[in-house]
Amino acid sequence: MEVRLRTLIVSSAAAALLAPGIASAQDACASVSALAKIANTTIVSAKAVPANAQEKLPAFCEVQMTIRPVTGSQIGAIYRLPANWNGKVLGIGGGGFSGNLTLNAAANGLSRGYAVIQNDMGHASTGALDPAFTIKAPGQPNVEGIIDFGHRATHVATLVGKSLVSSYYGRAPQHAYWQGCSTGGRQGLAEIQRYPDDYDGVIAGAPVYTPLVYSNAILRVQAFHKNPGSNLLHAHVPLIQKSVLAACDMKDGVADGILTDPRACTWDPGELACKAPSTPLGASGPPESCLTPAQVETVRRVYSGVKTKDGKYAAMPLMRGGETDWVARMVGTPQQPRGLNASLGAPFMTYVVKSDPSYDIMSFDPERDMAALSSGLAAEVHQQSPDISKFVARGGKLLLWHGFNDPGPSPLSTIAYMDAVKAKVPAAKDSMRLFLAPGVLHCGGGAGPDRFDSLTAMEQWIEKGIPPASMIATKANAPISRPLCPYPQLAKYKGTGDTNDAASFACSAP
Repeated sequence: MEVRLRTLIVSSAAAALLAPGIASAQDACASVSALAKIANTTIVSAKAVPANAQEKLPAFCEVQMTIRPVTGSQIGAIYRLPANWNGKVLGIGGGGFSGNLTLNAAANGLSRGYAVIQNDMGHASTGALDPAFTIKAPGQPNVEGIIDFGHRATHVATLVGKSLVSSYYGRAPQHAYWQGCSTGGRQGLAEIQRYPDDYDGVIAGAPVYTPLVYSNAILRVQAFHKNPGSNLLHAHVPLIQKSVLAACDMKDGVADGILTDPRACTWDPGELACKAPSTPLGASGPPESCLTPAQVETVRRVYSGVKTKDGKYAAMPLMRGGETDWVARMVGTPQQPRGLNASLGAPFMTYVVKSDPSYDIMSFDPERDMAALSSGLAAEVHQQSPDISKFVARGGKLLLWHGFNDPGPSPLSTIAYMDAVKAKVPAAKDSMRLFLAPGVLHCGGGAGPDRFDSLTAMEQWIEKGIPPASMIATKANAPISRPLCPYPQLAKYKGTGDTNDAASFACSAP
């Protein structure tokens, strides 16, 4: 299959017709269907899209394809080919349980002249919280669908995309880059571990590469909801964060609501324990100004994480300072009473591992069930191998980044992956960088600056041999800017200057 996908035969006449410099963009795009057929691939549509100055988008050809590499697999892919091509391709990652075919996701790459590759990870989805594709019926997993979601769809869509691009423009792409966060970060790790020839540079943010992502979610749901009285009131969350910041915000020399290294904060929720017996539940409820013993234990549990008897984490510790996301993630809302974790991470056990929508995540026992999270079809989704030697040997570069206050996949897991790669592949120390973003939640949000140009950093690294020494991060509708530093360095205030200005900070080892 791979050889066939890599081979796209186009007659010289067809290639000339498709060359944008020879025919109009409209004619070139309409003629995509005249391409010699790619094995197991159907061109669904090809349309010319005019430039949109307001959105800063160039004119491009949008090609939609369906790819069926094996029986039971149906991969949707969209390729957006700009009229003024920069000679490179950019793969875009998805999120949650779905891929991302949207123009919005492609916009940045298109505006820079990239031919953009996108896929639906093997299933048309109603949203990132929909895992229904993973089963055909209770007890019957959708094997090919899970493999596609795990890694195959991205790889196959990339091969087809490169062939299409080569034919459309009459030359092969000079470089191929991948950019994604969360599930998109995992897709990037799958590419370098399983298919090291696909991309020259991979940007993987907050990668959900490990089964800990799912046990994190389940055990945090249990911590807040399994026992009566364990959950917090919404009003407790700002109370907790205020106390955390009072104790730890100045540890980095700047009072700005951001903990540069939240690992250095050891604030204990026992400081908010109610001094007198709380109002009985069922009357007016627990007080909003303090925590009951059960609530103190809940907060301690998520800050410390959960370990099994062998000393390994089953749930990674939550970093102090990122409490603003607790209501949505764990405390719960009317729309999601058990929080987002119950809808996003926890269903992996229900659908991928058990193939049983009736499975109760409250029955999950880390001593008994952690192994199941890694076995069988689940292993097709996890991308834990530290052996990226083939990717490194061909000059590939990996840029990892993670919000230091991510309440989903832990930044500690991404640190652990980097350490594992360095131990397994010593040469990777010059081919890999990790940037932690203080105060940033999952793929963005939070108090910290969360906008930075990782794609330019990757271009400089691959095309000019300049590894990123830092990246300047900003925040929408806020004056703050800070340097993001290559781990283990973090931004340190110089002691003078505007604390909202990145120039007042320098990258320094903690």
